[in-house]
Amino acid sequence: MKKLLLFSAPLCLLISLSNCASYKQNRWLSAHQKELSRLANSKLSAEQKLDGLVQDYVRFMTEDLKFIDPVKGVKFVKKYHDQNRASLEMILHESEIWQGKLGTLDKISLGVRTVQKPYIHNLIDLGPKFKRKYKQYAFALELANKIAGGLFKLAGKDLF
Repeated sequence: MKKLLLFSAPLCLLISLSNCASYKQNRWLSAHQKELSRLANSKLSAEQKLDGLVQDYVRFMTEDLKFIDPVKGVKFVKKYHDQNRASLEMILHESEIWQGKLGTLDKISLGVRTVQKPYIHNLIDLGPKFKRKYKQYAFALELANKIAGGLFKLAGKDLF
């Protein structure tokens, strides 16, 4: 009986920890989905929507880079992408139209504002790490490049 108890206690702990991790991941995904849907359907300006999108994406990359097992990380990235595809595309499309209508001075002003945003340093730091981790997974890189491209299109540079 004691041997069974000694064996089953660590097993129960392991199962409960894996369920906690799964619960945490689902909670993260749900929060991302709510935030991106809220942004996409809001009356905010295209710049504010893009800011919100990039801030959410930085949070997403931070969460994803916590995964040690790349297979679990890929599943997390795929779920994020699949759940939020419509909202992401809506925000990025609106941003592209808005940026296309900007004059030269407005683009310069936007560029200056963009480099001063608090999330830029995190995006520049996390982007290459994310790209290295998922270089063999084209869909993850496509998503990262779309989001960075939406933000840095006016700079004419690829930061990742």
